[in-house]
Amino acid sequence: MSKFELTALYTANLAINNAYSLFKTSIEIAIPFQSYLGPIENAALNNLIADNEKFGKQINKNQKSKFSDELKVLNKDRVSFWNEICRIDKSYLKSADEAKKRAAQTISLFITPYSDAAKLPLNSKSGVFSEIVLKYRSSPELVDAAKIMGIDSSFNALDAKNTGYDIFYKQRNDEYAKAEASGTTLRPHAVVSYNTFCTAIVQAANLTPNDQIITLFNNLNELRKKYHALGGNGKDVPPVDGGVK
Repeated sequence: MSKFELTALYTANLAINNAYSLFKTSIEIAIPFQSYLGPIENAALNNLIADNEKFGKQINKNQKSKFSDELKVLNKDRVSFWNEICRIDKSYLKSADEAKKRAAQTISLFITPYSDAAKLPLNSKSGVFSEIVLKYRSSPELVDAAKIMGIDSSFNALDAKNTGYDIFYKQRNDEYAKAEASGTTLRPHAVVSYNTFCTAIVQAANLTPNDQIITLFNNLNELRKKYHALGGNGKDVPPVDGGVK
């Protein structure tokens, strides 16, 4: 029986960013010990470094979207137009002009149930704003009231900005899905390299030990213990990636 065994850790259970972080930190731990490693351990470490660098670049690419800035602007604009509708309606509720006051009351009854619309999560906000515009345009009474108050253009602008947001949001999701698929194709290479490196260190600790190798083994094992808790809610399952035990 081997004297040195690493804590069980199945990297397939880790979130993609956690897997990258585990590999990166393992590399940072190992580099100061390179001069004490044999050719097999160094070759395994160099392969891990190369594969994890490719893996990390893909993750960083995945997290950047060409749609993000536009989404921020569109969300700010749609909220601004919604707030404008609410603000103007509130001001006309106190108007001395009876026609505008009645129009404001009509709009107020309609928008009051949606008072928290601007505070909703981004995707939920899209659905609610779409519902508001649809109901508004389906009611001649609401359309007439908005025209009397001069906020019909605000409803139209709200619709345009919200529609634009929804289009870009779906395009960004498609972009993320494709990017995630690309990152997933690179992950197995990094996983294999990490497992190969860990196996090499275990063998070195058992067959050709020295103080530095044992220290490196212990440091890597302590890191594995920390990441063990992040996979599968702390429960290991049979490895699908050749996980080292």
